[in-house]
Amino acid sequence: MTRRRTSVLLAGALLVAAPTQQAQATVAEKAKFVFHLGAAYYAFNTWVWKPYRQYKFQVGAPGQRANIVKAGLALAFAAYQVNAAVKMTRNTKDPFLNKIGSLLPGFGQSLGAVGRDLQRGRFNEAGLHDLNRRMNTLLNTAQDQGQPIRPVAVPIPGL
Repeated sequence: MTRRRTSVLLAGALLVAAPTQQAQATVAEKAKFVFHLGAAYYAFNTWVWKPYRQYKFQVGAPGQRANIVKAGLALAFAAYQVNAAVKMTRNTKDPFLNKIGSLLPGFGQSLGAVGRDLQRGRFNEAGLHDLNRRMNTLLNTAQDQGQPIRPVAVPIPGL
């Protein structure tokens, strides 16, 4: 009888504790989420936005075609990182992950679309400006939520 009573008490405790455990993401989950977005930000900022501002994508710039292709690869990497972050937000009840996660699906698709254009050697200036605007919105929202996203230097093969 005591074994059964212990089982019932344990099952009841787990039923009561389970919803509270799912309400907030753990520190490790948030760190992993912020890591993915930091890696995406680093790739975008280092291989796309800075070269664009240095006019390395302009016609006649030395290594223009190579810079455009590198930017396309970096955006594909950033899109992969954003998609990994989106997967983390699907079943969470954490307010931070929900807030930031709501901004990510369209952002990931834009990264992929502009990245594919750049990989093919086509330069989409309006797309880059839109990506920069979305990135700044994402960074500001995360900062407002008390979880700043910083660039994470992750080596990208071939770049």
